[in-house]
Amino acid sequence: MLALDDDWLRPPPTRDQQRTDALVGTGLVVLSLLMVELLRSTPAVEDFGGRTAEAFGWGVAAVLPLVVRRRFPITVMLLCSLAFYGVGERVTPVNASVVVQIGYFMSIYSAWAWARNRRALYVASAAVIVGMFAWLVHIIVTSPFPDVPDASGITSPAVALTLITFGVNIVYFFGAMAWGLAAHRSAHQRELLAQQADELRAERDLSAQRAVVDERLRIARDLHDVVAHHVTGIGVQAAAARHVLDRDPAASREALAAIESSSRSAVREMHQMVGLLRDADGDGGAQPSLTGLRDLAGAASDDGLAVDYRVVGDAFPVPPVVGTSAYRTVQEALTNVRRHSTARRAEVVLRYLGGGDAVEVEVLDQGTPRPAARDGRTGYGLTGVRERVGLHGGECEIGPRPDGGFRVRVRLPVEQEAAS
Repeated sequence: MLALDDDWLRPPPTRDQQRTDALVGTGLVVLSLLMVELLRSTPAVEDFGGRTAEAFGWGVAAVLPLVVRRRFPITVMLLCSLAFYGVGERVTPVNASVVVQIGYFMSIYSAWAWARNRRALYVASAAVIVGMFAWLVHIIVTSPFPDVPDASGITSPAVALTLITFGVNIVYFFGAMAWGLAAHRSAHQRELLAQQADELRAERDLSAQRAVVDERLRIARDLHDVVAHHVTGIGVQAAAARHVLDRDPAASREALAAIESSSRSAVREMHQMVGLLRDADGDGGAQPSLTGLRDLAGAASDDGLAVDYRVVGDAFPVPPVVGTSAYRTVQEALTNVRRHSTARRAEVVLRYLGGGDAVEVEVLDQGTPRPAARDGRTGYGLTGVRERVGLHGGECEIGPRPDGGFRVRVRLPVEQEAAS
């Protein structure tokens, strides 16, 4: 309950809180002086047995420490306890002052609500409780009990008054402690909630930054796939047209027509991509899918590379994002065949696997790698393929084949709920 191992330190009081304590403490001093004067005016008290000046002094001492109750809570509790004992011994009627009673209660409450050193608090509180109840026992034992007739209750007047005295003090002391402990725990809980809110804001900001980076990577992959595929085809056809321009004009015209077709396709796909980025709903145009793989293979064949296309398995619905990723994978693989391989023939295979659990695309060729570019740079296409596969939680196999050639194989899981 007391959480002895609780290492949380409550933040010290703010300047406004310290200013409030000073004002409240000063007000209690004034009220305590007024209460002493009112007590002096009652016939039962008269002049405090000739200790009027001392009574006013003890009335101030009992509440004056409260001006710093949240700044030095344990010290204030100890000082108020000593003052309370002193009042009881020297000018007992002042203890009946409601201001003194409230002030002492506030000192105990403040200690339990604001003490930063909890172990010191427990030791000081134990000393206060033991001292207070030992003092009560001393008063009961040494003070003469008034001679009153027996009442009709279940016990004698002496026992009844003793039980009432102890009961009131138990409620008083432990009530103040319990209230202060509840305030301390409430402050701790508020700080934890504030920390959690800060962590959530930081995590939200980090997620937003990550989303921006992911979106930039996606745009980079799509730009690379679209531009590299068509520009590579244009480069191949332009080179072919240049070689046969003089001796075979018809072939040159076919190459130029292919260049025109590739450039138009590139512009069309770029428009679709820009429309998709500009549209707030993300529906800026039709994105490529598995149904476009046959045309993609045919277009690659028009660029001077014979590409065979076949489908394995029974077709089933595939989410658009998976279809687009598979299409871009094949597009990048065919681009690499034309740019980096001597192969004149390639094969594109689309496989529907596992009763609707996954789709697989594979691009195979039998060529050998061309000499590396002079600048030694490497492209980003295969890196983009791996990133796409990673986003879908799929598998990829990219590298040379044991019997010659190169393989790009990608398997993407399909969630039927998303596909339907």
